[in-house]
Amino acid sequence: MPSTLPLTRRHLGAFGLGLLLSGRAARAGDLRLTAAAGERRLGGAEAATPFFGYDGTLPGPVLRARRGEASTLAFRNALDQPTALHWQGARWPVDTAAVTPGAERFHPLAFRDAGTFLYRPALLGGEAQLRRGLSGLLLVDDATPPVHDRELALLLSEAPGDGAGAILANGERRVGWSVRPNERLWLRLANGTANRVLRFALPGQILTLVALDSQPCEPFPLDGGRIVLAPGQRAEILWDVAAAGGPVALQVARFAGEGLDGAIPVEGAPVRDAALPSPQPLPPNPLPQAMDFRRALRWDWLIGGTAQAPTLAGGSDRSMPAQPAFRARAGAVVIAAIRNDSPVLHAVHIQGHAARLLDGLDDGWKPYFLDTVLVAPGMVTRIAFVAEQAGRFLVTSQPINADGGPVAIALDVA
Repeated sequence: MPSTLPLTRRHLGAFGLGLLLSGRAARAGDLRLTAAAGERRLGGAEAATPFFGYDGTLPGPVLRARRGEASTLAFRNALDQPTALHWQGARWPVDTAAVTPGAERFHPLAFRDAGTFLYRPALLGGEAQLRRGLSGLLLVDDATPPVHDRELALLLSEAPGDGAGAILANGERRVGWSVRPNERLWLRLANGTANRVLRFALPGQILTLVALDSQPCEPFPLDGGRIVLAPGQRAEILWDVAAAGGPVALQVARFAGEGLDGAIPVEGAPVRDAALPSPQPLPPNPLPQAMDFRRALRWDWLIGGTAQAPTLAGGSDRSMPAQPAFRARAGAVVIAAIRNDSPVLHAVHIQGHAARLLDGLDDGWKPYFLDTVLVAPGMVTRIAFVAEQAGRFLVTSQPINADGGPVAIALDVA
């Protein structure tokens, strides 16, 4: 299981800049990460499974940072093929420059937002590496974390391979947690699969969503103790453990193939006599919370083609597009209508931006931001975002449960 330290208000000051690499606090200018091949036995199998991993682990180590603090990461490629590092959820322009085998590249890091992020290969050209295990969690902390007793990070992925592998929880076929009655747990959860939709559930438990796709949201209870995440999506959930006796059922379904089921023991005396009050909102990140639609740019992104050969907005680029499909000025509000005329479900990822999911008449939005939306065949989904900073950004559309791989268009903001 990836190593990280529980964070509470009392512990927060101990971290300083502290990104945690392989369980140790690394100093500024001394941050390193290596992509390399390895092998290990999974779930009691007799034969070892080959994988690609960061720092020799599956998944990669949990990295940790503080919002607004700058550092540099030295990334070395020990694989036998080029690879590029992508920070899912980070709001900065695209950088798809690959690191050649044996080479090292320095990445300046200055995260504007607190939240839960994924680091992994760039999806365009890197999907096969992701399927072989290259992924990890980055946790960026604010000065005021939510009130909680323990923090638990959970990266859901598939066993390395070319096809549909078993679902793994932090690289294992079991979760390995135990909890106490009336304990409040801060779950930092991510779907690290390449093209699977996952439903995470703790039936009968009190789960409150407080952040989605690295952005705080209005706290609201999750119906049935469950949440559905598209590939690459992240969620932060406060779990108030019900005081009733017996283990808690954990269910991870992926809608295509075997999921992951387990039982989490409820052990020990209650942490407190009664559950904590309802969670309060997390501090907002520096992001426009409202948008004026009167002068918004209105774009149409049509998903077409087949599961094996998808198209997006008329393009079929499987690598970095040579020209932008859309342009906007910095500060412009954009409304994008995403229509799926293909025969399969698609996950559309808007790189470098946090978007609002609009209501049917564009007269309001859901009480959260996201950077990835699921669009079913025959449906139209509308999102809105502010093009805040200059640069080139990618929009990728990924067929779900299909071998076609993602297709992309580029957005230029000037």
